[in-house]
Formats: sequence, C-alpha cells, structure tokens
Amino acid sequence: MITSTGNKTVKDVRDLVKKASCRRDRGLFVVEGIKMFMETDPGDIEEVLVSESFMRICPTEARVRLRFLRHNTLTDTVFEYVSDTRTPQGIMAVVRMKSYDKLDGSAFLILDRLQDPGNLGTIFRTAEAAGIDGILMNRETVDVYNPKVVRSTMGAIFRVPFMYVDDLGEEIKRLGATVYAAHLDGKNDYDREDYTGPTAFIIGNESAGISDETAACADRLVKIPMQGSVESLNASVAAAVLMFEMARQRRSSLPERAAVT
Repeated sequence: MITSTGNKTVKDVRDLVKKASCRRDRGLFVVEGIKMFMETDPGDIEEVLVSESFMRICPTEARVRLRFLRHNTLTDTVFEYVSDTRTPQGIMAVVRMKSYDKLDGSAFLILDRLQDPGNLGTIFRTAEAAGIDGILMNRETVDVYNPKVVRSTMGAIFRVPFMYVDDLGEEIKRLGATVYAAHLDGKNDYDREDYTGPTAFIIGNESAGISDETAACADRLVKIPMQGSVESLNASVAAAVLMFEMARQRRSSLPERAAVT
C-alpha cells in the first residue's frame, strides 16, 4: 500500500491530473470514478490507483477487471491528494490518449477557441447523443484531456472521434460538408436550413464568439432566435440546439418504417 504523497507513482499521476504539458509529453491522461473506469477499454489502461476504502466496497465487476490490470492501493489521504474531485470515488486509471488522423462521416462540429472545460465535456456528450461523427478543434481550445472535461463527457470522449489542428480552414475543407456558423449576423434562423446532407457547425468562444477568420470558413451564417434581453446562449446550449435540429431533420427524411404486423 502506498502511504506517502512523495511516492513516485503518486507524483507522476498527480502531474498528469494537473498539467496539460505533462499529459501531452507522455501521451497519457487520467479518468476518475467507477463509471469512467468501467467504460475505458482495458487495453488502453496503463495502471490503476484505488483507495483503501474503495477496495473494501469494490463492486464485483470492477474487482474482476482489476485482476487483469496493474493497480496500486493508496491510503484514503494519499488518494485524495491525487484526486481532482472534492469527493473522490476511490478509483482512477491512467489511460493512453487516442489519436485520429482524419474525421469520417457526414455530421461534424467545429470548435473555435472554447475555454470552459465543462462546456467542452458537455458538448462531447451531447454530440454523441445527436449523432455527430467527429469534432474538429483548434489548438486554442481547452485540452480535451483536462480532468473536468473528461468527467463531463460521461464516456463520450472514448466514442466521438476528435482532432486538434493548427489550421481550421484547411481541415474544414477536407470535411466535404456545408459549414454553418452560429453567428449574430446570421440571415436565416437555424431551423430554416437543410442539414440532411453533409453538415458541419461552427461554435465559437464563450465570450468572444467565432473569430472573423473562422467565420469566413462558413458557407452560411445562421442565428438562433431568442426572446427577452438575452443576446447569446451558452456555447454548449447553442451547439445542442443546432445538433438536435440536424438530428431531427435526418430522422424526418428517413422513409417511414413499414408497419409491424
């Protein structure tokens, strides 16, 4: 059992939790909590840390999985030191990062300089629910492997392909999709457009919106009509509105299912 915060394993994992540069250099990140641990492909797990208390109440499925993985037991105090949450569940895993060379499909999200970890995580989770095939982000967007982002995805980080790129404009061209930007200068309401073909939506920074350079990559600017004095929506909410309108249109365009007799 590891009893000291000075232990090398503890220091290494804490660095992964706290430092994006360390995550990038090592190609590893940390998932925390029983749900995320169970959703992670065992083949991608480098090692697991568990607390002394967790091992006393460890669910059978998790205990079986742990038999085949390298794991270390920590005292509760040391585990709390490593954890990024206020109320740790007692289990975390060091996981190898995924890498995608390209995005395939017909439904994409393009994120321009998003900074809020909770927003990015929620967008990933919503994107999976809405049937998005991939997410394209520029380097100024918050690190997808930030622990808060990872938790907020609720596992979608493992299932929705994504890429960080230096030049959004060049990568947008490769998508082969009609690109729509949610923008205050949009001419048409978002629900007046046709999203049944290959489609990509651009979502901008929480406070500054979409940069002029990125907005210029859009084929069309659309707006989300709002009542009252509200001028804009939270980035994850705006993304959800657009993605689910696309999903609705695509469901409506499918041939009606034959009646079951």
